[in-house]
Amino acid sequence: MTHLIKTAAAVSTLALLAACGGDNHAMPPQGALPPVLKAVQITADFNQGIDGWKGDSSDYSDADKPENLVFEQRALSAPLSGKGYYVAGTNRSDDLFLYVKKQFGGFVPSASYKVTFTVKFATDVPTGCMGVGGSPGESVWVVGAASDIEPKSVINNGRNELNIDRGNQGGGGKAGQVLGTIGNSVPDCGKAVFESKTLKSKEALTVKADAEGKLWLVVGIDSGFESASHLTFQSVVLDAEPVK
Repeated sequence: MTHLIKTAAAVSTLALLAACGGDNHAMPPQGALPPVLKAVQITADFNQGIDGWKGDSSDYSDADKPENLVFEQRALSAPLSGKGYYVAGTNRSDDLFLYVKKQFGGFVPSASYKVTFTVKFATDVPTGCMGVGGSPGESVWVVGAASDIEPKSVINNGRNELNIDRGNQGGGGKAGQVLGTIGNSVPDCGKAVFESKTLKSKEALTVKADAEGKLWLVVGIDSGFESASHLTFQSVVLDAEPVK
């Protein structure tokens, strides 16, 4: 009789475990602590490579599509050394956005962060020069943006536009901010001299990570200069402080 009672108890225990979805290892731990909110820094060094980064363009219609688009790793021109992410295109719409993007993890799912950008790039575009539609240096703005959804170029009322609010030309938006322009320190409009230039956020931008704890990082150039523009991104740093 004692043996039968023990057997019945064992069967009941197994049935209870099965109803709960298996053994104790499959059950969530009791009293698990929530993810810790902490600062996150993302660094992209384009001298090491551009794996996972993708380039695209927006802000134009079929009638004024950009030409000569290039997104690739290239060697920097002398006197600089190393490699970077070369971005170029010819603006035919008086408003062309060229950008590169990549998704990064390491954030707390659905948590909000205040983010700032530090972007280093090589440019041979002088300052103080005139051009069609604007200056080749001061009318081409460098933009940093971050989003929980993938930034994509979509068609809206016949125009190719970005699906996140990163702003436009000299103004920022909810998901992006203008860091500065591509013009270097050379005032001679007839002389191309390559220099490295570093731009930083003047204030933080508040963004929210997705449900998997990931964010998309975007850097690009927004041109009001109606001709060819180019620069070579050397590095990008995103600093994110959690909003508590």
